[in-house]
Amino acid sequence: MNDTEHSPAIVRSHTSAEGLSDSHPGKSTLLEGQTKLDRRQRKTRQAIYQAFEDLMAEMHYSAVTVVQIIERADIGRSTFYAHFETKEDLLDDMCTDMFGHVFEGVNEYCTGHADLSDMDLPGKLAHLLYHLRDSYSGVCGKLIAEGEPHFTARFKHEVEVLFAREASDKASHIPAGLLAGMQASAFMQAVTWWLEEGFSTTPEDLAGWFCETLRA
Repeated sequence: MNDTEHSPAIVRSHTSAEGLSDSHPGKSTLLEGQTKLDRRQRKTRQAIYQAFEDLMAEMHYSAVTVVQIIERADIGRSTFYAHFETKEDLLDDMCTDMFGHVFEGVNEYCTGHADLSDMDLPGKLAHLLYHLRDSYSGVCGKLIAEGEPHFTARFKHEVEVLFAREASDKASHIPAGLLAGMQASAFMQAVTWWLEEGFSTTPEDLAGWFCETLRA
């Protein structure tokens, strides 16, 4: 790998087609160039994701290094740092991608659970569990099983937000933040059990059982 090493910093292009009139002779050429660049960037990003997933299948998250990701993805150091500053930044990007999709609802990309149409609380939790088990080659579930603090904290926060939204229109004498935090902690315990059991039940069943405990 002969790429010149750069300090970890996000590199952004300053060339843009914005501000050019539609009749400007260089606008179409510039837009075509940006499209090719975007496609190349997406391909590089996917290679980084895949390298990270493959390494996580082989070792503990704490043992994975940026150098290993770079070598497995077959890219240069400056290329990696053009996308991510650290491996934690990469992980956070994966979190944002997964949680952003999960809470938007099931769509055509949910090939493993496209029939999950019920988006009440059990449906939302089941959707989250499907992605925890299946997205990024199971990396997310492994991170929780390993107790990786960054992902676990992000996961718990997102679940707290979900429970807080669900409870916002229900009267309760318990402070909303306390209640959401307690429910999120209980859900984390249920998820940990599910991981330890090797996903022995379906996401729908686990979500349904958990919601039963909320009504008990």
